[in-house]
Order: sequence, then structure tokens, then C-alpha cells
Amino acid sequence: MKIHFWLYSSNLEVSFNFYQKVFDLKTEVFTNKAKTFFAPINNHVELKISTLQKPINEGNIEIYEASVDQLYDTLIKNQLPQSNESDIEKLPAGTFSGPWDFPGGKVLFLKDPDNHFIVFMEW
Repeated sequence: MKIHFWLYSSNLEVSFNFYQKVFDLKTEVFTNKAKTFFAPINNHVELKISTLQKPINEGNIEIYEASVDQLYDTLIKNQLPQSNESDIEKLPAGTFSGPWDFPGGKVLFLKDPDNHFIVFMEW
């Protein structure tokens, strides 16, 4: 099974730079002519970021069985801005917070530059 999900972006270059840091993408190159880019996350997941179609409603993305500590190390290494805000409504766009300890394991919150909220969970 392969999972493909897309997110709308108001500024593709800003989103590209953000997700390049989140998923530690080394081989992707952004061109100003592009209206869409694809980010392969692993063998089963692909993220599409596009300026072509704005969604009717917003949604949150939950990623389960994530290696939260490894993701945290990647975000720090790639200098993604970190917030101490645990309230997802108040989390600034373009930042992450956590890891936070929950009964099932660790959680990391991420809000991209277009305010899409992604939660990475260990369980």
C-alpha cells in the first residue's frame, strides 16, 4: 500500500524549504516554474505540495509509529524553528513543538507555513 496526500501552499518555495528540513530531503531541487512538488517520505508515503487547487476545508494529518526522537534530531539539525507551545491552536506557523510525553509514547507537533497541522506519534 502506498499513501499519497497533498497540501495546498500559498507560497511553494517557502513550503518546499520547510518540508525539505522536516523530511531531510537532499536530492530535491526547487524551480520557480513549478506549481507542485512531490516529497517521497519513505517507500510507502508521498507528500504533494501544490498551488494549483485550494482545498475546501482544512484537515489535520496524523502519522503513527513515527520515530519521534529521530524526527526531532532531524528538525534540530536542519534548524527548523522550535516552539514551546503545546496548544496546537497557538502553535506558530512554520514551527514544531515537542517531543511531548503522552501515555502511549512521545508526540511531536508540526505546523507548516500554511497552517497545516501534522502530529507525529510513536504509537
